[in-house]
Amino acid sequence: MITRMNQTIMTLCILLASTISVRSEAHFLEVFAKASASKNFIDKDSYSISVSGATGLAILLIPQIRIEGRYTVVSSLQNQLNVGSPSVIATLNDIKTETNIYSVGLDIDLLSDKYAIQPFVFLGAGYVESLRSYFVTLAGNSSATLINEPKTMGISANIGAGIRIRIAKSVAFEAEVYGYGIDPQKPDPLINLYGNVGIRIFM
Repeated sequence: MITRMNQTIMTLCILLASTISVRSEAHFLEVFAKASASKNFIDKDSYSISVSGATGLAILLIPQIRIEGRYTVVSSLQNQLNVGSPSVIATLNDIKTETNIYSVGLDIDLLSDKYAIQPFVFLGAGYVESLRSYFVTLAGNSSATLINEPKTMGISANIGAGIRIRIAKSVAFEAEVYGYGIDPQKPDPLINLYGNVGIRIFM
């Protein structure tokens, strides 16, 4: 009787230890950071530079699905833009735009977690703030005037798709195409797309 009780207690201890071990190896919390940079020539004298970065936190809800909060900042600079056609009436220089996006959504793995290369999609919504400034030089005038446009704010619909490659037990490399539409409830929303790469850490 005592021997059987000891065996039962030993079995329960083994099962409890196994359960704790499995749970300790599971990753329920994730942090990530991604970035991108590009330079595009509009013509031989004009170009635009864009830099973006995103960071955030994800919580695993069920296998393959996590809720994710992310902060994204997109900064762009266009060196010049001529206004007026066929004759130029003004030139805009150093056109700077900064967009801040605060979003929450679902990150969904398309395959089971046994695959090292994991395609995924992101669907979310958020809040957008945008600032723009530039210098204006009128035709025939050598002095420039700094213009700061009023801050614009709105609601965004966010979508992303990419691949996640597990390079270590707790680290993955990510490449993603991310897009956001500002004020999607309006008839003609502004839509922006860009790509980024980064890492995700499973905690």
